[in-house]
Amino acid sequence: MEKAPAPRSAIGDAMVAEGVITAEQLKRALKVQQLLEEPKQLVDVLVDLGYSNRKALTDAIARRGSHLRLGDMLVEQGIITTEALEMALATQRDRGIRVGQALVEVGALNERTLLLNVAHQHGVPYIEPSMNMIDMDLLRGVSVDFLERNIFVPVSRNEEGRVTIVVGDLERPETTEAIKQLHFDNFTFALGPEDAILQTLKDLKNYAKTREKTGARGHQAAEEDSTVQLVNHLIGSAIDEKASDIHIEPMAHMVRVRYRIDGVLVYKTDLPPDLLPKLVSRIKIMAEVNISEHQRHQGGRINYLHGDKEIDLRLSVYVTVHGESCVLRILNKEMALVTLDQLGMTPTMLERFRDDVLDLPTGVVLITGPTGSGKTTTLYSSIDYCNEVGRKIITAEDPVEFTIEGIVQCSMNEKIGRTFANTLREIVRQDPDVIVLGEIRDKETAQVAIQAALTGHKVYSTFHTEDTIGGLLRLIDMDIETFLISSTVISVIAQRLLRRICEHCSTPYSPMAKEAHAVGLKMEEVREYEFKKGRGCSHCSYTGYRGRIAVYELLVLNEHVKQAILEKRTAHEIRRLSVETTGLVSMREDGIAKVIRGITTFDEVLKHTPRTFGIRPLRQVITLCQ
Repeated sequence: MEKAPAPRSAIGDAMVAEGVITAEQLKRALKVQQLLEEPKQLVDVLVDLGYSNRKALTDAIARRGSHLRLGDMLVEQGIITTEALEMALATQRDRGIRVGQALVEVGALNERTLLLNVAHQHGVPYIEPSMNMIDMDLLRGVSVDFLERNIFVPVSRNEEGRVTIVVGDLERPETTEAIKQLHFDNFTFALGPEDAILQTLKDLKNYAKTREKTGARGHQAAEEDSTVQLVNHLIGSAIDEKASDIHIEPMAHMVRVRYRIDGVLVYKTDLPPDLLPKLVSRIKIMAEVNISEHQRHQGGRINYLHGDKEIDLRLSVYVTVHGESCVLRILNKEMALVTLDQLGMTPTMLERFRDDVLDLPTGVVLITGPTGSGKTTTLYSSIDYCNEVGRKIITAEDPVEFTIEGIVQCSMNEKIGRTFANTLREIVRQDPDVIVLGEIRDKETAQVAIQAALTGHKVYSTFHTEDTIGGLLRLIDMDIETFLISSTVISVIAQRLLRRICEHCSTPYSPMAKEAHAVGLKMEEVREYEFKKGRGCSHCSYTGYRGRIAVYELLVLNEHVKQAILEKRTAHEIRRLSVETTGLVSMREDGIAKVIRGITTFDEVLKHTPRTFGIRPLRQVITLCQ
């Protein structure tokens, strides 16, 4: 009987060549992969076996990209499935097109993700060009029509004279010949979207016409204008895409630009490294910091007018081995207050929150979660609901983030001695009905909150804990007497923010068994429902997500839970009692219900909600979250 050939993998051979695994480890992993009942990518098998970590393996694949087939790379990195690749290969054979184009046509991935991976495969930067980053000297005597016909644009020239040229296709020989006709002998390629290249060339034509009418002002003025416009373009597009931060990061051979959108860093574009000093200088000028200082970290502030909106930008300049890294935090002064109905609570939970928490005249309400989980938004929505003529609400915050008409708000200022300690002493003398403490930071703040509730006030505050039970235990850890906690705390709310599926590119999909198992569900339960995910489009920066929604865990204390606190029972016991006697729905269960409703994905639930043991059956979860 003829012996079956040993399994082979080009991806595996590449990882062996890079030295991240041994040939023997690859051989074992391939055998294990063949024996698995449910298919797994080789990278997953190697990680499961403990032979290497995921980052080292994917980095090795990226480094060996030019030696690998694009489809294999995408499959091994989990970007597409084996089934999608087979569909694309069939389309490729039928129509005689490239596998990348076929993958886009069958909906396996979007064009931007494809181009990013092709760029990494060939070891070149990915640049989305705009007119603002063009060195105009490179276009002297060059016909823009000629550039349009060949779909490329020269962007910049470094100190050694090497020109960076953005092309729409790295494998088109006509493009290389056209570049040589322009006498750009010393050049390097970057890959970019064809539509962005053509739009840039169109903008250049319009710019040339404008200059003819107004008159050229010289090379230096044009270069300064170009840098100013590039910075304005980066800031403006970040604001339009509702980013919270702009990251301009120098690398060894490029400058990487990323935006933090919906809490996640989104890769936007690379820039030629010779643009970095000009960009940093312009941003420093805007922030009024020392432009001649390059050895120390710096910080500043920019008041930026975007259309008719005033935007506050906070600058951090960090000195790195490759140059100065800039992060701009975007603070929109015109952000609207979110109402209770817009928070994302289920109707059942919202009704209980109003009736059993907000409408009670006294007691402590704690809103918990890590930084960036939306606690402040929920806090402001809650106090805005309580805001009426017959009730005095007073706050102590650091700082005040929203101003609400009818509420007395105070912002801390340590420099002039307006501290939490002395402010809290004065608050009770203002005859308040409701006291809002921006955050419970220490035992002193916690004691003020408890004492205020004991004297008949309603107290709202935020807390940095993982879940509702953690909020109660943290108070105990601060040496607050358990009888005080059980007699004053009426509710603890924990929350996280999950990204919403983009409505513009939402498409049906079937989750894999490992996704269901990861969140604590059985596959037979999941098969009964339809699911969605975002393919990625220009509206969502090709992430598949746009906007965020909160998931909540609302604990309203009853006698059973209060008794458990008095007895200082374990977190596990208090949670069990809360689930059994108060109807507590965990954040993970709330997230699962939102997945079923097509709002978010299992991936988001898994990434952002605390692990919960004993997830209820799916039908019961849906019933509880109606």
